[in-house]
Amino acid sequence: MKTSGTTSINKDSDSALVAATKRGDTQAFEELVLRHKQRVLAVAQRITNNREDAEDVAQESFIKLSFISKTFKKSRGSLLG
Repeated sequence: MKTSGTTSINKDSDSALVAATKRGDTQAFEELVLRHKQRVLAVAQRITNNREDAEDVAQESFIKLSFISKTFKKSRGSLLG
């Protein structure tokens, strides 16, 4: 990660990061993951009642997000609900 861009990315809204991710900005996607991974993991763990399964679910969720974020249409909903 570039040092100069890190400060800017850390201050961006989730909407701006999603837009940047759709343009192929991997740093923006990384920031989204960092911001939301604890919450995603916590929800997955509540559902699965198993830490290892929850980690798998969280990882698969972010992998899926990385694929769909490129084709997501704003009129159909929101990535961040």
